[in-house]
Amino acid sequence: MKTGPLLSSKEKKYASELARRALIYFLENKTHMPITEADIRECFGDKTCLLHSLGCFVSLHIDRNLRGCIGTIRSDEALFLNIVKNAVLAGFKDPRFAPITKSELEEAELEISVMGPLERCMDLTKIVVGKHGLVAKKDFYQGLLLPQVPVEWKWSHETFLKQTCLKAGLPSDAFRDPRVEFYTFEAWVFSEGEEEEE
Repeated sequence: MKTGPLLSSKEKKYASELARRALIYFLENKTHMPITEADIRECFGDKTCLLHSLGCFVSLHIDRNLRGCIGTIRSDEALFLNIVKNAVLAGFKDPRFAPITKSELEEAELEISVMGPLERCMDLTKIVVGKHGLVAKKDFYQGLLLPQVPVEWKWSHETFLKQTCLKAGLPSDAFRDPRVEFYTFEAWVFSEGEEEEE
């Protein structure tokens, strides 16, 4: 995971609040919350990374259990728009879960992972658990695990590879198949309540 300051504490707090507001708005109105670049510039000026074209994932947890996670690896849209869209998708459109309810949303903790660039990994021994996220790809199969996932589950290096293959819909030992492509990435990860710790 990235440790450098992509976003300031104030920007992280705003991003977390933005994700939650987007979820509440969709729950009440069944449509996406309106927000524009002008709104972001009014708060942070023109230089903020919230206006940069960056992918992100938004995860929801209740009692440390995953309740939804959706994201974009790359994006031509501004980060703030991806946060709004992916928060709603994670809460209401993740096919693994029913749409989140008002009471669940009140309990849920939100986590945002801002994506760094993908890099093709030719030597799987170079993958570092806790630093790298991982994408496995073969033909039309593709799966992604964020860098914090193997840490949360206390996975070994090999288990991380196996689980990424399974996420892609491939056999767990597909990491030994030279036709499977692996890509690493790093991410800036922050949760609600953590933004003030810097």
